Amino acid sequence: MNEVPFHLLFGAIGLVVGGFVGLNYSYNKYNLPYAIKKIDSLALICSISGAIILLVNLPYYLNYIIGAPLLGIPFGMRPGYGNIELYVGLIILTIGILLKSLLL
Repeated sequence: MNEVPFHLLFGAIGLVVGGFVGLNYSYNKYNLPYAIKKIDSLALICSISGAIILLVNLPYYLNYIIGAPLLGIPFGMRPGYGNIELYVGLIILTIGILLKSLLL
């Protein structure tokens, strides 16, 4: 039988958990219902570090367990908040995946 890809399940669960954490963080930090055009430093750090951790091969799929919630924090923030931070993380992740596939 084929092996079940549990790392995808870990990534999905981590993304959902990170989304909940990001939603809670954005509701506690921002009182306004609309987005102010400024970059949140914590969400940016979480997004960049989550993208970098997802690129590293760690044993027992720890990169999915650690990286997906960090990338999910700006993903789960209130509408209008965390968009730029999420895009920066996704661009870093995409460039890293492309470089990793071309070099290997």
